[in-house]
Amino acid sequence: MGGDQVVVAVNAGGSGVAPNVFGATKMTDAFSLSLMWDPSVARHLEEHGGSAEAPTSSGFPAMVLRRLGHDGGMDSGSRLVPLEGAFNFRDLGGYLGTDGRETMWGRLYRSDTLHELTAGDVERLVGMGLRTVVDLRTERELARTGRGPLEPHDVDFRHLAVVKEGVAGEENSDGASDREALAAPAPAGDDLAERYLWYLDVGRDALAEALTMLGDDANYPLVFHCAAGKDRTGVLAALVLEICGVAPDVIVADYVITAERIGFIMDRYRADPRFAERVAKVPASRFSVEAPTMIRFLSELSTRHGGARAWALEAGVPAQALDALPELLLEPLA
Repeated sequence: MGGDQVVVAVNAGGSGVAPNVFGATKMTDAFSLSLMWDPSVARHLEEHGGSAEAPTSSGFPAMVLRRLGHDGGMDSGSRLVPLEGAFNFRDLGGYLGTDGRETMWGRLYRSDTLHELTAGDVERLVGMGLRTVVDLRTERELARTGRGPLEPHDVDFRHLAVVKEGVAGEENSDGASDREALAAPAPAGDDLAERYLWYLDVGRDALAEALTMLGDDANYPLVFHCAAGKDRTGVLAALVLEICGVAPDVIVADYVITAERIGFIMDRYRADPRFAERVAKVPASRFSVEAPTMIRFLSELSTRHGGARAWALEAGVPAQALDALPELLLEPLA
């Protein structure tokens, strides 16, 4: 791998472990978590308001360790809602934002797909007061799985497909293939960060509507999700957190928490006959969770669009909704 990389990569199935210049590979049941550090990333984080720290003795920068809960700091497990039918349902609370205020717990969640929730899961979510579900998946994904067991309950549902895709046929006019639903593979000559920037174009209306909804207190508590809770969900989470003043390194660290969950998510899809054949055809590398992806996305979001708020305004999100969003998600001023 070249420069400009802090890599937190998951290799599904435990094969093809990413190079690790520090020899610090973290293993879990079905996949590996490994990291590389490059000083140019430190410079990037400093330039964009984040923290730049050298690697610890373990080979992992302390920033990433703290965000992932490996050094006694924030435990990523503490923000995961324990569900049997969803593996990446987690709270976006506890992140330092504007005016030194933290995002509130129990207000906003991000998740993987919710169609396999158990009766116990539904009871837990309804008991948490969940009011709104925003589904970012394609039409085909929704048609295949349905809304899931939350449907009969008093929880509002909004389908805001980031990628417009018909129920029938392998591809539509914008080139969104059947594989887009699960892996969001970058096109030839492109990378995943560019795919995320592409979402800002093809998913402009959906993402703008989601942000507008987040500016309305009547919609909380709210969860937004896609298939794995990694790509489309990761883009919306990054936009929301940046608008709330959360630092880039924290946004990146939130993104890579999915590295701890992707093995479970992919095992579910491999075991599902509706998805197994299609998943088997997708290279494992396309399911990686890499910090440079989000770092580059945030950098290009700033360069090309002037940042999350500027993009949202240009996309049609009312300024009133954007002003309200931090007030609805951050702890009140003391």
